[in-house]
Amino acid sequence: MALDYYKLLGIPPDADQQRIRSAYRSLAKRCHPDTNRGSEAAAELFRQINNAYRILSDPPRRVRYDEERANRNQRQAAAPAVKPASSLDPAQKFSRFVTSLLDAIFTPDAVPVAPTPVRPVVAKPNKTPSFNFFYHRALEKEKPQYCRGSDGVFRKVPRNKPPA
Repeated sequence: MALDYYKLLGIPPDADQQRIRSAYRSLAKRCHPDTNRGSEAAAELFRQINNAYRILSDPPRRVRYDEERANRNQRQAAAPAVKPASSLDPAQKFSRFVTSLLDAIFTPDAVPVAPTPVRPVVAKPNKTPSFNFFYHRALEKEKPQYCRGSDGVFRKVPRNKPPA
């Protein structure tokens, strides 16, 4: 099924150029990739909005689009009624599923589905210190302390003597 540009922009089919432009501008501001950083779905929607505006703002293209849209609506109205899925046997259900899947993949007018973003796995910080922490802490305690002398120079002070 092709995308309906009037529904995409949220305007009636008899809208004038000013209304088309204002609808395009408001949607473009909302869906612009700079406004929605990193959102591939917003970027794809922005591309579709641009394409809709490009076609609907040009009078010859709009006339062709309206004719194609009318033909598409007539074909859908003339199409035979499809049985509900509950009355079909499993083989028919599967066939219908595969057909719809292939139509969605290979139809050029199909709306692409944005991939779901993958969240990176972040390792939680370890609450307990590792062995190295305790080892280095013990080494620091064994080392002599530094003390500032009366001349302003730091010197090692042995553990058994208090600093003077």
